[in-house]
Amino acid sequence: MTECMEKGKISVIMGVYNCADTVIEAIQAIEKQTYKNWEFIICDDGSKDCTYETVMDYIKDDQRFILIRNEINFGLNRTLNNCLARASGEFIARMD
Repeated sequence: MTECMEKGKISVIMGVYNCADTVIEAIQAIEKQTYKNWEFIICDDGSKDCTYETVMDYIKDDQRFILIRNEINFGLNRTLNNCLARASGEFIARMD
């Protein structure tokens, strides 16, 4: 990996909706990456289950995470755009 890539911050974005049972596994997949200069922006798209609370409880002590919430379900495009508006990284990656 080039020196530039090693230093560049990556903003990982992910939209979530009604996935309380699997969202932690997705978060942990990013945490296990060898590249460490990242932030993870997660937008809950108006989930009806406890997805938002599950994520909030898991990430509460880690400043690399940004959790945002749509009050109603707007769909993936708008949700990812909400994530992009908060991104501060030099690079963008999407987690599905």
